[in-house]
Amino acid sequence: MLSRRITSADLAAVGRVGRHRLRNLLKDLPEFAARPANERVAIEYTRHDLAVVAVLCELERMGLRKDAIARWVTPIQQALSGPRAMKAPQLLLTSEPTQASFGDEHSLFSAGVVVDLDKILRMVDSHFAGVDGGREIQRDLGFEPVSIGRTKSSNNESKARRHG
Repeated sequence: MLSRRITSADLAAVGRVGRHRLRNLLKDLPEFAARPANERVAIEYTRHDLAVVAVLCELERMGLRKDAIARWVTPIQQALSGPRAMKAPQLLLTSEPTQASFGDEHSLFSAGVVVDLDKILRMVDSHFAGVDGGREIQRDLGFEPVSIGRTKSSNNESKARRHG
């Protein structure tokens, strides 16, 4: 598990935006604005939220308006929550119908927006490497060389077989 909670500061860091800009982007998105908030207590997010918000911030950086981004929030959440191929470097967002799907350089693209998902997922992983002190998936298992010498009883048994 993570050593600390994921807050809006983490979302802003991975999304490479300021906190005010992030708050302005998320306040009109029902998936994020409807989360319960307590006074003086930071809202907690998941690793999935972190990846989704990083994609949303990238879309805003590309010049898309908030109402256009809002249409893709649910398809992006669904695409990023399901299984994906090990190599899924791009996320294709289409308007008609509004959907998000994985693609690579060999996919046939229709009209839409292509987001470099590989770059975003590397940023999320690198952010967690700083939080955990290492990648969560690659934990140190403590395997090391171990001496396996003969015991005294096994030495006596082997001598008995040779001389016996």
